[in-house]
Amino acid sequence: MKLTLKSSFGGFQHKQSEKPLRQIEDPFVTAGIVAIEILCGKQFETCSSEELINATNFLIDLYMTPAWAKDLFSIFPNSKYINPSLKDKKRTESINFLTNLIKRINTPHENDYNICQFCGRPSDNASYAKTEIPLAGSSLFTNFFPSFQEGIYVCPRCVLAIQFSPLLCYKAGGKPCLISSGNRTLLFEYGKEIIHTLKLRYSSGEFNDKENSGLYDEKFKNPENALFNLAYKFSSKYVIEGICSGSESIILYHLDNYNQNPKGISIYHLPSNIFSFVSSVMNSPQYKSAWYSLLSRHYAHQSRQNIDLPVWKTSKNRIHSFLLENKSIIWAFKDDKSKSPIIPWDLIENYCKKVRFMNQQRINDIKICADRIAETIRLKNNKKRLQAIVSSKTLEEFRNQIRLAMVDWQKLGKEDPMIEFDQFTRIMIPGDYRGWTEVRDLIVVRLYEQLHDILAKESEEESELIQLSEEQQ
Repeated sequence: MKLTLKSSFGGFQHKQSEKPLRQIEDPFVTAGIVAIEILCGKQFETCSSEELINATNFLIDLYMTPAWAKDLFSIFPNSKYINPSLKDKKRTESINFLTNLIKRINTPHENDYNICQFCGRPSDNASYAKTEIPLAGSSLFTNFFPSFQEGIYVCPRCVLAIQFSPLLCYKAGGKPCLISSGNRTLLFEYGKEIIHTLKLRYSSGEFNDKENSGLYDEKFKNPENALFNLAYKFSSKYVIEGICSGSESIILYHLDNYNQNPKGISIYHLPSNIFSFVSSVMNSPQYKSAWYSLLSRHYAHQSRQNIDLPVWKTSKNRIHSFLLENKSIIWAFKDDKSKSPIIPWDLIENYCKKVRFMNQQRINDIKICADRIAETIRLKNNKKRLQAIVSSKTLEEFRNQIRLAMVDWQKLGKEDPMIEFDQFTRIMIPGDYRGWTEVRDLIVVRLYEQLHDILAKESEEESELIQLSEEQQ
């Protein structure tokens, strides 16, 4: 699911069995706290002022590099980290800003009457704009924001955390993407990988070139593919290691906070049922190979600006888009040209149960019906019936083909009905009729699988005829 917003949003856990220590839901604050805890090696609440200052020194070292300065325009526009008017004072002003936040974390003011909009703590009456808090407001341009405010009230603790959140960002589509999940352990473990990579890149001097990206970047040009890449990675590694279950929910916040025509934020949500399906695919060599083969058929065939990158990093994929939009992809499981299934039936069943929420009884009834139609086609040598089912464009056409297949079944002298009335009305054809195309596609996939031998022979004969015709010409 993808949403686009232009307003503000509104943990640390070493072991999966531990209870979360906080209920902060803002993704920027959560990511920043995780980053601080990785750098300090302890829970944020137990970090001393000296430890926090050491972490900010590392942060400023990164932010002052040319590579990071370029990326921060989309996160903290016109901030002290990148404001050109500060010239040589950017480092000093940035350190003073962060140090002042650390001092104010444990020294609440007596006259605090505003609360933090993220955690509910006293905000010490300081108001922050988008320079410090992404999407919060834009100072004097109050007509674009709620209640004509110049910014929002946030406590020093959350402001400090947000300054660290870019460390856990994932670059995609040329913009920062913040990764969020209800599983803090997953964020912590992946955050360690990201920060370890950032430290290596900093030590190598890579950030001294502004042509490079400061953010963690795997060169994905499409945020949807980037989200699924994370899902494939998490399910292949972290599920096996026990860091997360097979039913996590992952959100990618694609951020554009730049002052010139900002697009706001696009939210790409991968729900837990799709992650569960992806996890089962990635942890089976057979399924994984079939799934990647399916994906390879559905990348957009548009001219790519960067031909040095693989297509799965640059081009949109219809399968990924349909999954995020909660649209069925059963139509993609078959190749009508070669009359063959693309992925095995048991993987299709897995998809139907986990993603389309079909119960096993309905799947079994559709499978039995398809197998019996295949039997009538084989025994009566009536391959036209298959083509008629494949080409059914309306419910009436499809239903009529099922009826004719039932007549064929009776003519074969079968004692049991091909499909019972209750199965036909409640299982095969849903009450609102909207899912009939899924039923048709499932039957076609199963027919292609069951009739593979005769369809393959027919295809071979057609190829020989075409070749002979070409030779004669």
